[in-house]
Amino acid sequence: MANKQTDWNDEFVDEIESSDNNDLLRFFNKILSNWYWFALCGIVGIVLAFFYLRFTVPTYTVRAKLLVSDEKKGSGGLAGSALDDFSGLMGAKSSVDNEVEVLLTTDLMQEMVLADSAYIGYYTKGALKDVPTDGAPFRVNIVSNPFAIREGVSFEIEFGEQGNLTFKDSDTTFRAQLSKPFSYPEVGTLQIEQTRALEEGEKYGFYIKPVHKAVSSLMQSLEVAVTNKNVSTIDLTLNTSIPTRGERQLNKLIQKYTDRNLNDKNVIADSTLSFIKTRLSTITKELAGVEDKISGYKQSTQLADMTEQSRLLLQNSSEYTKSIAEIDVQISSLDAVLAYLKNRDNPRVLPSSVMEQDLAFNSLITKYNGLVLERERLLLANTEGNPLVKNTDVQIAGLREDMISSLNSTKQSLELSKQKQSQMSDQLSSRIQEVPTIERGYIDLARLQQIKQEQYIFLQEKWEETAIGRTANVSNSKVIDSPRTDEYPVSPKGKIVYAFALFIALLIPLAIIYIRDLFNVRVMNFDDITNGTRLPILGSIAHSEDRDQVVITKTARSPIAEQFRAMRTNLEFTLNGGKRVLFTSSMSGEGKSYVALNLAVALALLDKKVLIMELDLRKPSITSKLGLHVGKGFSQYVVRPEMRVDEIIMPSGTHENVDLVQAGAIPPNPAELLISARATALMEELSTRYDYILMDAPPVGMVTDAQLLARYADTCLYLVRQGHTFKDQLNIPNDLVSKGKIKPIQLIVNDVKANGSYYGNYGYGYGNYGQESESKPWWKFWSNK
Repeated sequence: MANKQTDWNDEFVDEIESSDNNDLLRFFNKILSNWYWFALCGIVGIVLAFFYLRFTVPTYTVRAKLLVSDEKKGSGGLAGSALDDFSGLMGAKSSVDNEVEVLLTTDLMQEMVLADSAYIGYYTKGALKDVPTDGAPFRVNIVSNPFAIREGVSFEIEFGEQGNLTFKDSDTTFRAQLSKPFSYPEVGTLQIEQTRALEEGEKYGFYIKPVHKAVSSLMQSLEVAVTNKNVSTIDLTLNTSIPTRGERQLNKLIQKYTDRNLNDKNVIADSTLSFIKTRLSTITKELAGVEDKISGYKQSTQLADMTEQSRLLLQNSSEYTKSIAEIDVQISSLDAVLAYLKNRDNPRVLPSSVMEQDLAFNSLITKYNGLVLERERLLLANTEGNPLVKNTDVQIAGLREDMISSLNSTKQSLELSKQKQSQMSDQLSSRIQEVPTIERGYIDLARLQQIKQEQYIFLQEKWEETAIGRTANVSNSKVIDSPRTDEYPVSPKGKIVYAFALFIALLIPLAIIYIRDLFNVRVMNFDDITNGTRLPILGSIAHSEDRDQVVITKTARSPIAEQFRAMRTNLEFTLNGGKRVLFTSSMSGEGKSYVALNLAVALALLDKKVLIMELDLRKPSITSKLGLHVGKGFSQYVVRPEMRVDEIIMPSGTHENVDLVQAGAIPPNPAELLISARATALMEELSTRYDYILMDAPPVGMVTDAQLLARYADTCLYLVRQGHTFKDQLNIPNDLVSKGKIKPIQLIVNDVKANGSYYGNYGYGYGNYGQESESKPWWKFWSNK
């Protein structure tokens, strides 16, 4: 018989394990059982997304593209070669990456903010939201200094008759006059100008914020990037809620940038013009003085004409004088440039085109000026301690030393040349000494006049060349794609918002189900049982809203009645000829008495005599549940030898074949009574009278009474209640079986709630056949059983 019992248990356990071992499928079943909450949350998410899109101001992206002249990119094989040095003759180089930094400087953005009055904004007043606009029928002018704005303000404006204006905010109301300046604290002096007639029903407002906040806000909205490293183009994007204003602001930003860029080139030209102007003024005065001396000399000496020899000597002397004059001009230019270079405290741009014959040195000047301007641009957004600025300073210092060395070498060469020319001139002067004294004096003055005249002509030519070059200066960047707003807003994007809202809405109930499963410590489904114990499950009892203790009758066809009938059948196989059944559990409240009563009636329906023994001597409950009076019971019988068995047997009132033995008076030593010799004799005698004896014992997890009663039982039915029994308590029956304290043990799962799964609808394979499943109330969202 023992082998058959073991084989049947193994087969039953295999059936339980093979029913469903897919965790994903079990979790999916939980989702299906709560489908209405997913549907509800999904609808709520879609509705919230709709209102979010309805009342959120869309943000658009304005795009523009600049082309920057940069010889470092797109130069082909010339880049990095010796020919690259000659590119300096065409103007200063411009790095695209540096231009990106210039476009991102706060100073440049501040110029745009002031030019566009971007610290002032307008909006239309709506019932639920305010919409930014660029088409307000009025304009707000800040008459005072915009930098004096300390706090941001926002007002709704109402136009009255005769130019009266009313300003309102959450806690302030004041009036002003149209086109007349008025003051407001922390803002300054304002003036309102009307640009068009106000249409009926229109309500407008405006806001003013400090300049630095407007600059900061636009800096966060602006993005400048080089998307293609192989070309010298810069992409600008500006996010704005008002497309027309965004396009205008980006246009102004580009305009301010090109103005600055052109100003850098003009700085070099202006420096050269200033140098030439100073020298030209000096030479003009000197030339005028020499001409006055010649005129006075001729008048004083009555000089009318010179001999042919004097003309030849003067002509030859003029050639030497011209050569010496050119050398003097070059040396003078060198001295001026050296004076610029020797001032190391503050690097300045150098005059260009003053040494046209020295192409190599002019190339150095161009590179030097380019580095100085680049340093100034970097300082707009960085400090002098920045590594980029320091690296530029090192390059400037290196170029300065090279240029000083080159200038000194050139100056030495010019002085040697001047010395040779002077020697030739001296020889010619000795021959002039032979000329009469009056003519000789005139030749000296004429030679000096020629020197000054050559210097004057040279400087005048350079002035004209530089002035013409300055007017021809253009920015090294140009707009190849004008600011244009994207057709669709960058945010919020309707499809993405709906998808995200639906995802979050569905994720919430999914997360709640998962978290509840993760932190749940009680037995919630059959998977918790099969994962916690290998003991066989005799049957399961569904949850019932019926308050009656006995739910099974001869004609009952309810799901619970069918489950008790199925349990009765399984119990007959389990007993295999035995008749004594022990009921216990881990703790109180798991339904031992309820199951024992209904199983007793189910057995009695087979025309079997059934006895229920209320052996929970510490806390009896069957008598009170049946509504019977407390009488003599088990405890009195054991301690009173004169009592007969018939005195403690009474009808249960549930069925004519079901009798009851009450617990009797609560004894001080229940454990000793349960294993007394008289208790053993009682069990033997009752076994001869009844076909089945059902013993209701105390919870085995609290006291040892059930273990003591196990000696009288042929099988033990261990109650596990869904949502009540702790998962850790499943180790108790495992331990009892493994240590042989109670054996065999069959599990009964009580109070199973329907959840749409196989186990819920059929009670782990039993019951509900031919019946409609009991659906879970919609409001019990937290129930994932």
